[in-house]
Parts: sequence; structure tokens; C-alpha cells
Amino acid sequence: MKKFLLIGATALMVSNSTFAGGILTNTNQNAAYLRNPARDAVIAIDGVYSNPAGIAFLPQGFHLSVSWQAAFQKRQIDATGKMFMMNANNQSADRYFEGTAKAPVIPSFQAAYVINDKWSVSGQFAIGGGGGKCEFDNGLPMFEEMIGGAVAQNGGTSYALNQQLTGKQYFFGLQLGATYRLAENFSVFGGIRGVLASCGYEGAINGIKANGLTAAEYSALSQQAAAGAQQAADAAAQFAAAGLADKAAEYAAMAETLKGQAVQAGTVAAMIGDYNLDCSQSGFGITPIIGLDWNLGKLNLAAKYEFRTKIELENESTNSANVDALMPAYADGGKVRSDIPALLTLGAQYQFTDAFRAMAGFHYYWDKDAQGSPIKKGNNTWEALLGFEWDVNDKIMLSMGGQRTDYNFDDADMSDINFNTPNYAICLGGAYKFSEKMKLNVGYMHSFYEDHKTTSAASGITRNYTRKNDVVGVSLDIAF
Repeated sequence: MKKFLLIGATALMVSNSTFAGGILTNTNQNAAYLRNPARDAVIAIDGVYSNPAGIAFLPQGFHLSVSWQAAFQKRQIDATGKMFMMNANNQSADRYFEGTAKAPVIPSFQAAYVINDKWSVSGQFAIGGGGGKCEFDNGLPMFEEMIGGAVAQNGGTSYALNQQLTGKQYFFGLQLGATYRLAENFSVFGGIRGVLASCGYEGAINGIKANGLTAAEYSALSQQAAAGAQQAADAAAQFAAAGLADKAAEYAAMAETLKGQAVQAGTVAAMIGDYNLDCSQSGFGITPIIGLDWNLGKLNLAAKYEFRTKIELENESTNSANVDALMPAYADGGKVRSDIPALLTLGAQYQFTDAFRAMAGFHYYWDKDAQGSPIKKGNNTWEALLGFEWDVNDKIMLSMGGQRTDYNFDDADMSDINFNTPNYAICLGGAYKFSEKMKLNVGYMHSFYEDHKTTSAASGITRNYTRKNDVVGVSLDIAF
């Protein structure tokens, strides 16, 4: 039982990006991404995040983008195991668990000022990781596995429980930097991003029964057995003093049996007591960022490197005592690491005609170097991106694109609370130019996740993990 709770604690330390990108990193920080995700070499105001060195090639003056997005995700676990048939409330070997994550308001702001033909400054505010609240209204298979396993180990044949878990994680990022044009067609960028992390977990396992009895009833049985054991021991002593050796041995054996029953009932009572988790976490980190852009006319090439962000989260908790004992990392005042991994992005954009251009990008995350990362036996995450834009006329532009994300989780890296599966995303949308100074972007992204199946060697329970993800958004670009 302790093993399963500690696995859960470890998994809770790691966030999941709700929007797009790596395990913890959100690379979707403007609605323009939703109509074409290959933004790594764009010369546009949303390049403040995706290609900050390219800001140097915007027209001189002030540029601003205000963006709104809404993301909706389902995290699905189909679990099968004989142990589930012990559940008195649902005697089936098959279980379905679903977590819903909703983030109806995801704001972001990008701003840049091109001072002259050499210097530009830029900044942005966005949610760089996590994003939204995820609710598992019917809990997780790991907690049912924990209770059922504990009951079976102590000779029980049935159990019952109620469970639920809610988690929320936001990594707010404020970025500032400067771009310098070293030559007519080459620029470099340097900047920093301050990241404020705000996370919280609330969960409960209660109403637990073993063989139809509650923790209070097992506690009473334990006390009764202990009292009976004492009475039998006293009787054994009296028979021994009277020289009745056979009777003394009989009652001594009875005392030992009752002692064992008292210990077993007390153990079960402790195991099936209510578990309540209520933990808020906060932390801060700094991300250094460097970038470069090489503008060759029709062809534009760009690269960006974000260094690892060290973040230590500190707890404010009001957990039940049994949760603190089994998950000390979530006790009040405790500290855990949740680093954002280093990220390299490479991009290219080519203008085939005045009205048509294509983009490509590649992302690589150093997940295994980030403390708190779930990847222990798998490999680092990578992404490949492709996009197209077509200027229908002077006012309307249509675009589309796709993205392949491979998290490279090994079976041992997967858990009920933190799981990521490879996926393909499609993006569709366009833009409308009100004038040369104002443009509206609209977009929609849907992700197709693959399944990942694992089987527990200890319990024999098989899990099939997958997700569903949809994001919509609009942004308004303004130049002064």
C-alpha cells in the first residue's frame, strides 16, 4: 500500500501541458499557432516567443498581439484486472477512468518595439506550462489497486471505496529580451523569462470497507480481540498456578490467536481509514534564452535555445495524518523540484510565391536532465512541425499545419496521474487584414493521441492510456 502511494506522490510532482508541446513546456503561446504550428522561423509579432531574433526584420515601430485561447482535454484510462472484481459496488474486471481538463480562458500578450535598423526590444506574458484544472471524478485505478491489494494481502475477499482527485498547474511566464542585427541579414537575441509556478492538488479516498466493514468497525474488533487475549492470558496463568498444565496451554494458545486477530484487525483499520490530500504549491524560476535568425530573402532560418529552468515548489498543506506519513513530499512546508527542461527549436520558412509560403520546425527537449521529470527509462521528447500559408487576396489568408510529438515514455515512466502518449495534431485557420496595421488570426487544433498499454507485474492489472485534445483561439495583431 505504501509503495502505491509513493508512486502516486512521485507522479504528482510532474505537470502535463494542456495546450501543445513537451511534458511541461507549452509551445503554443499565441492563437496564430492554432492555424499553423510551424512558427519557429516566422517574421511576425508572435515570434516574440517562437523566433525572437526575427523581430529585427519587422518594420520599425511598436507591435502588439493580444491572444485568447480555450483548451479542452480528456485523459482516459481503460483498466482491466481480476482484483477489480473484489469491489462490492462494481464486481466487474473492467474499469474506465476519465479526467477532464478545461481551460476556457488562456490569455497571452506579445509586444515588440523595433527601435532602428540595429536594435529591437520585446516582451510577453503567457502560460508557459501546465494549464488548467484536471478532475478525475471517479478517481484513479492506482488507488483502487492500492486498497484492493491491501485487503487481499490481509485475507479479505471484498472492498468498497469512494475516490476523487483534482489537480491544477499553471506556470506563468513573463519574458523580456533584446534583439541585435549584426548584419543586414543576420540577427541575435538574448533574454530571460521569469516563471511563477502555482499548483494544487485535492483528493480523497473515503467510505472504504473491507469485507463489508469500516475502519471504525475493524478498530472495535481489534479492541475486543485484544481484551479477549488479555482475559485468556489471565486464565492461562490461573490454570498454571493451579497445576492444570493442559488447560493453561489451551488458554495460552487462545491468547496468542486473539492477539494475532487484534493485530490483523488493527492493521486493516489503519489501512482503510480516510485519506485526504489538500496541497498547494508555489515556486519561481528563471529561464535564460538565446536565439538567432538568418534572413536570406525568400528563405528564413532560425534557432532558439531555452536553458533549463530550476523550480523548487514549496507546499502549503492540510493533509490527513496518514497522507503526510505516506507522502512526506506533500506535507506542509515540504519542497519538491519541478524543473522545466531545456529546449532547442529549429525553424525554416520559404516563400515560394508572393502569395504562398511553407514552414517547418523541429523541437527537442532535454527532459531527462530536468529534476522532477517522469522520464527515467525512456528518452527525451521531440517534435516535428510543418505549416503552409496562402494569401487568398490582400485581406484574407488561409493556413494549415501539423505536428508530430513523441514523448518516448517507457512503460516504467507511465503512471495514472502522469501519462503522455505520442500524437499527431492538425491545425486549421486563417487571418483577416483590416488594414496594414491590424490583423485578426483565428485557429483550431485537434490532437490524435495513440494508445499506450501497460501491465502491472504485481497486480496483473492492464491499463490503456490515451487522450483527446481540442484548442480554439483568436488573436489581434496591431502595429503603430
